[in-house]
Amino acid sequence: MDIQLVFQQMLILVAVMAVGFAIRRLRVLDEAANGYLTKLILRVTMPATLLSALAGSTLEIPLGEALSLFGFVLFAFVTAAIVSWATPWALRVDRDERGAYRVMGLFANVNFMGIPLAAAFFGPDGMFYVILYNIVFNLALFSVGMKLIGGARAKLSAKFFLSPILLSSVLSVVFFLLGIQLPYVLHSGLRLVGGITTPLAMILLGSVLGSMRFAEMFSGYRVYAVAAVRLIVAPVAVFFVLMPFGLSPLFLQVTTVMIASPTAASIATFAIHYDVHQTLVSKGIFISTLFSVVTMPLVLALLF
Repeated sequence: MDIQLVFQQMLILVAVMAVGFAIRRLRVLDEAANGYLTKLILRVTMPATLLSALAGSTLEIPLGEALSLFGFVLFAFVTAAIVSWATPWALRVDRDERGAYRVMGLFANVNFMGIPLAAAFFGPDGMFYVILYNIVFNLALFSVGMKLIGGARAKLSAKFFLSPILLSSVLSVVFFLLGIQLPYVLHSGLRLVGGITTPLAMILLGSVLGSMRFAEMFSGYRVYAVAAVRLIVAPVAVFFVLMPFGLSPLFLQVTTVMIASPTAASIATFAIHYDVHQTLVSKGIFISTLFSVVTMPLVLALLF
């Protein structure tokens, strides 16, 4: 893997995030605008990205192998979960905050960072593995993630598992395995709409970070520790757990990028919805996103 390309891509994304940060500070965007952008990305542009992502892929994966790979993705996620679950105990976190720290350590920013990065680094061939990971991620996020943040107030519902992103991920896998090709006009339209996902996602992240006060952004050593777990410890642990199974280098690279992404921005919406740990979660997102510019190329350089 060309680490210089990785670093350049991270800098490009950070530059776009800086635009979002600046226009939030200039009050071009506000909380209401962030809400609309989030809905646009999660309900329209990201599903379009996923539905059009596998066109042009040269991979040929039978159903049996696909199920096996899905199992390895689940195995990778469980490995990351074990690491993140132990982190609050090691940091001696108060009991009422342990769920928030575990969520920050487990759930990477797959939708707003991992998928755009993987698309840029690996192209259509890597997107099949991205989509498999995205299915596991979203199933866990809307069950385990919500419970860890919301506690008893988090009521699980089937509608959370019918999100446009999850449905489009499943459809993409089904179409790919069955060899179904979308009509040219439909595919071109989806690819055009999906093309705005990455810049919109980065502007949104920058705007979310721009709403924070500087005094809050850098305080608290535990946030740095959980960011290190999220950005370095978890992806390295997953890599060494998966390596003995003889999986393809592309699968390992994609999985590592997904897990090495910073803390998921979507968990901030859970914290806001349940009115818990909003400052802590926002700080974790900011710190991990900031340091991912360095840790992502470093982790990939060390492992590949």
